[in-house]
Amino acid sequence: MTESKNVNHKTGPLPECATLAVGSLPHTDAGAAVDAMIKYNPVCPGWPQLPKIDFRESMYVQYSEGMPAAVVDVEERRIYFDVEKAPEEMAVFYEHYLADDVDYCAFSPDFARGFSLLIDRLPATGAKFSKGQVTGPISFGLSVTDDEKKPVLYHADLFEAVVKTLACKGRWQVESFRNAAPEQHPVIFFDEPYLTQVGSAMISLSREQVIANLNECYAAIDGYTGTHVCGGTDWGLLAATDVDILHFDAFEHMQELLIYEKEIAAFIERGGMLAWGIVPTGKNAFDITPGELAGDVHAAAGKVAGFGGGVSQEDVLSRSFISQSCGLGSRDIVTAEKCLSLATGISDALRGQL
Repeated sequence: MTESKNVNHKTGPLPECATLAVGSLPHTDAGAAVDAMIKYNPVCPGWPQLPKIDFRESMYVQYSEGMPAAVVDVEERRIYFDVEKAPEEMAVFYEHYLADDVDYCAFSPDFARGFSLLIDRLPATGAKFSKGQVTGPISFGLSVTDDEKKPVLYHADLFEAVVKTLACKGRWQVESFRNAAPEQHPVIFFDEPYLTQVGSAMISLSREQVIANLNECYAAIDGYTGTHVCGGTDWGLLAATDVDILHFDAFEHMQELLIYEKEIAAFIERGGMLAWGIVPTGKNAFDITPGELAGDVHAAAGKVAGFGGGVSQEDVLSRSFISQSCGLGSRDIVTAEKCLSLATGISDALRGQL
């Protein structure tokens, strides 16, 4: 599980406006959910998180297996850290960590039904990528608390183990993908919804810590890395990390990314990619056409090219994925599949211009 296992992964294929899903779906049939992920994301199929099936598939519980001192109370539908157990359980965790035991961080079927089902379907015809996800360290650390409601991020030693566990969860997915589909390039997202709050008076967290924690997760991944934030955030901060793909809400928060001209130009110049969350995830998805949204992305890609960095509009689009603005797990199945289908239409329109 050490960072020395990381290799240069910057030579993978370009997305060229392929679709990519955030991850969560509302389905209660795991097989049907995997079918949808493959159907609507043929170039970059990913496994679905299915929170409506089981509490253990919710985003903060799903990655807690093997995490020292984490307690999942299914009956009460809560997760918390028992800090009294931390020293003993951290010792066990680090035995596995130092032995490079990646399988210690595997998903069990009760926590991720869609993962093994997707693995069984790989390799997928025509796919270039295999996509997985993990809750990012900042969001996990601020959202999951001890039994006195203190976020685990403020238990320094325990949080260090939490970050390493999350990084290992990503690495384990990569190894599973490479075994199942060696020709498909792994893509692992560390999703950070809580980064919309960083910088507020409510959160005491330095820029340096955010970058260091995220970079530790990215360094564990032999493949492309991404981070999804479903609202406005300091995109300059994220662009300063080692992340490969920035996933943003391009439907309601486009301008909040585009104001970071210098930082985004440098990010694209170093090979960074954008995942345009241009598809709304509510009922308004039924009132808008793929052509309209494709036009919005095309125009914004021209603005990004205009930031400098020696890239053209076509270069920006070649380095772009098309996606929903956020996860679909809280929606109904009809709405979710409409959103997935809408992304496919936008992708087709833009790919036809490349």
